[in-house]
Amino acid sequence: MKINELTENYIENLTTLATSSVQKSSLNFFKERGLPHTKMEDWLYTKLTDVLPENFKIAEVSQVQKEVSFLGDYGLYFSNGTLLSEKTKLPKEISLTEVSADQLTEADYSDDQKDIFGMLNATVNNKVISIKVEKSFVLNKPFTIIHESNCEDAFSTPRIHVKMESHAEVNFVEIYTGEDEVKYNQVTVSNFDLDAGAKAKHIKVQTEGNLAFHAGSVNAVLKRDSSFKSFTFNTGALKARHNLNVALLESGAESSVDGLYTLSGNQHCDNFSLINHVAAHTDSSQLFKGVLDDSSRGIFTGKVLVAQDAQKVNSEQLNKNLLLTKKAHVDTRPQLEVYADDVKCAHGATVGQMSDEEAFYLQSRGLSKERAQKLLIHAYCADAIIKIEDQEIEEYLSNVLFESFEKTVFEHMDQGLE
Repeated sequence: MKINELTENYIENLTTLATSSVQKSSLNFFKERGLPHTKMEDWLYTKLTDVLPENFKIAEVSQVQKEVSFLGDYGLYFSNGTLLSEKTKLPKEISLTEVSADQLTEADYSDDQKDIFGMLNATVNNKVISIKVEKSFVLNKPFTIIHESNCEDAFSTPRIHVKMESHAEVNFVEIYTGEDEVKYNQVTVSNFDLDAGAKAKHIKVQTEGNLAFHAGSVNAVLKRDSSFKSFTFNTGALKARHNLNVALLESGAESSVDGLYTLSGNQHCDNFSLINHVAAHTDSSQLFKGVLDDSSRGIFTGKVLVAQDAQKVNSEQLNKNLLLTKKAHVDTRPQLEVYADDVKCAHGATVGQMSDEEAFYLQSRGLSKERAQKLLIHAYCADAIIKIEDQEIEEYLSNVLFESFEKTVFEHMDQGLE
């Protein structure tokens, strides 16, 4: 089915689901743009007709749920996009409210209206999970948010809004997981609003099932002297798109937007980020690294926008890719759009294969060729993971990396060296 036919089907389905004023407004935005296609500049390398179902259907809560295991003591659990209150654990300093779409206006959203799947989520989402972290509260352990899905040919559409009051500090670990051999769809939005001096880390772990489609949006708005650190780890799903939009609104705000995508088989991952420096004296950095095996494909589009009045801005951006086979493919587009004249901005990208010189050096120190290659791949990934600067989360991601990617890749290497 062609993308315009899919769009018509979805609009018909969505019209019956959008009842509140904010939902209808979001539907109008979706109608104007339609589903993404490769003639759109932002979707140049990612087509969706091979993964999207013919009709839009909202998922229902699964009757089969796994045991919840949070990294820390507290967290949330979503089943096919629905929050299960019986599995929710919160400290008294963090409050949660389920807000009906009837009570919301467009001002309550911080989505980019060019974000098609963000608008799709807002159209059908009749209950927003609103989280507020009290002023000066510091949570020393990670706060875990688990999304589990198994909704065949349906859409899971969770939406979370996080309000960080001044000088609060929390590390959020948001985990997306689901059943293999099930064609389900995850369309998710996580919004962060940081008051002065607040600090938030958001670690997104995408380990969806092998036939899943994942479209996730993370939006952050930063006030004076606040800090937002984002890390996107992608190793699951057949096809995935990650939208990241960070706005530094007041001086002293800083953000790092980093990620690691490890792909094999026919997996496809598209990372799209926008860092918007609205105010002077703001800093940002980006490091996205990819490791691609078999016939996988990775895309990185990273844009830094510096407004005319945003002087004394520091921004750097780098995308590095390691191709393990000749069939693996990467498209990378780091971009700078600078309207101020007193800034320090840099960007770059690299695409290459494993270094023979580095492997030879390790072999000269007594390691086998097999062991040298494995060590180089692991070190390459670890260089991205250590950007998180949280030992517990780093150890968790290292384990996920091995189980979901390295183990299979290393087995292929063993077979190739026999």
